[in-house]
Amino acid sequence: MKIGKLDFAPIIDNKDLVSECIFDLINKNFDGDEKEKILVASINPNYADGKKLCEMYNIDEAMGFNCLIVECKRNEEKKYCALVVPIGYRYNMSSTVRKYTNSRMVSVAPLEYVLDKTKMEYGSITPIGLPDEWEVLIDPMIKDKDVVIIGGGILKSKIMIPVSLLLKLPKVKIIEKLAKEI
Repeated sequence: MKIGKLDFAPIIDNKDLVSECIFDLINKNFDGDEKEKILVASINPNYADGKKLCEMYNIDEAMGFNCLIVECKRNEEKKYCALVVPIGYRYNMSSTVRKYTNSRMVSVAPLEYVLDKTKMEYGSITPIGLPDEWEVLIDPMIKDKDVVIIGGGILKSKIMIPVSLLLKLPKVKIIEKLAKEI
């Protein structure tokens, strides 16, 4: 399937374009028909950033969503969450995420920790295939979409997934006011 200048094909036939944890999660959580609807495209790693990708490959920015891993702290307790918001929006960590997680402090998670735990590449962290205990918090703007484009876990790819399937993943929650305008 061609979107803009990108050729998307089923992930199930392109294991080399996604990190192993993504491929494993898709195999574990989706049936055959669903797997065929989760697509991947090869990209130039220099254009992995959402805005750059859209410009280079003529993709509508409204299709793209970014993912950020945050560390939520309360006293000695730490927990990690993935935040998913549309391209062109910021993450509302200081109020929305802090309140939702009942944390005193929310900050971007340490990069080395995230890369070690996810086995994904910096610049292509995605909400698919994260550690089981991590929640995935998604802004409700995603419900207006049929499909979204997200990172592939490795810099040389992007995943296109139906929103209905993304929302079926374990520990996914829609959180109001997660995204805020830049």
